[in-house]
Amino acid sequence: MLTNPQNLVDFSLILSLICLFLIGFLFWQSRALNRLRKSFFTGQNGRDLETILMELSRKLQQVEDEKLVLEQSLATLTLKSELVVQKIGVHRFNPFADGGGNFSFTLAILDGHNNGVVLTSMHGREQNRIYAKQITGGKAETQLTEEERLAIESAHSKTN
Repeated sequence: MLTNPQNLVDFSLILSLICLFLIGFLFWQSRALNRLRKSFFTGQNGRDLETILMELSRKLQQVEDEKLVLEQSLATLTLKSELVVQKIGVHRFNPFADGGGNFSFTLAILDGHNNGVVLTSMHGREQNRIYAKQITGGKAETQLTEEERLAIESAHSKTN
């Protein structure tokens, strides 16, 4: 079939036209891709994608550094917050059977570790007495009255 010189010329011509068509198509695609690349890699104000990515990388590192500082600050605040007053309980009572009202009270003031103080004010007709007892780890250094235990329980029940 291709032994005839005319057939060989015809086949070469067809093959050349196909190759020419493919070259034109590839040239057109290459131009479109080149335009896309130029618009993609050159942004506003002449900044290219590499510059933008480097800037974003720098900002991301800066945010990560700030995050570490904030996490350390939060850990410090969390530790310190255990030492502030967190639990307060009050119990009112009448210590004397001979009259009066519930003018006496016990106030429990505790931190996150259950350390603090219990203040008791006993109000009578002619005098008022105030007692303070230190609380460490939820335990008193001296014996607690029933009212003082109730104030401490009230302080514990008002926590998270």
